[in-house]
Amino acid sequence: MGLRRSWSLIACCLPLVCSATDIRIVTEHLPPYQINTAAGPRGFATEVVQQLFKEADQPYQIEFQSWSRAYQLALRDADVCIYSISKSEERQRLFQWVGALSYNITGIYALKNRTDITLTSLEDARKYRIAVTRDDITHHYLLQHGFREGKELYVLDTVDSMLQVLVNRSQEIDLVLVNDTILKYRAHEAGMSDKQFSRLLDLPDLPLDFHLACSLKTSPNVVAKLRNALTQLKRDGRYQKIVGDWSEQFKNNVGVP
Repeated sequence: MGLRRSWSLIACCLPLVCSATDIRIVTEHLPPYQINTAAGPRGFATEVVQQLFKEADQPYQIEFQSWSRAYQLALRDADVCIYSISKSEERQRLFQWVGALSYNITGIYALKNRTDITLTSLEDARKYRIAVTRDDITHHYLLQHGFREGKELYVLDTVDSMLQVLVNRSQEIDLVLVNDTILKYRAHEAGMSDKQFSRLLDLPDLPLDFHLACSLKTSPNVVAKLRNALTQLKRDGRYQKIVGDWSEQFKNNVGVP
């Protein structure tokens, strides 16, 4: 009787043991890096992540959330990884960092017809209202530099409508803080031209290189496998091929379904 009960308990636990190694990958819809489509997740960073998990022979599932929710899940839960997340000194100790997926230039943009706005420093931006995404590194960066929510900062839950907000609420919003690639794709998605916007200020001290990171409660062995897999992708040229394919698509203004 005792033996039968023991086997019963083991049988019940086996599915949990198997699924415990599955990694939950959380992200947001952020073309061209990660794109939520009816056919499944797409995007430049998504392809890199899928390839490195395949190389590592690590089961996973990708979920799209708002950025704030994805960020909180990766901070809190076990067996969770997140992309595309920017790395900063403040975030260094909060996650286990796998590696960089892309390298970006970021800046503060305004509508090109806003000739009344001139920025020579970040301090000048305090005279205006600037839109950022909640819990994005741009949000944290401006808070650290003394910008205030509800005053100089207009905080959005997603970046989906950032450019529309800038265009349609020009009396409320003056500026957006975003990287070049995201601005171009957002403009394309919204049926606008990126030439409607002007970059007024570069922020070289704001890191917007995008990474894959995992929660502190994720097995270090899994993280090590993923790091090795990403190194291998970059070493054998698969990473460069993904970069080239997406760069060519963007250069030719090919839309993403």
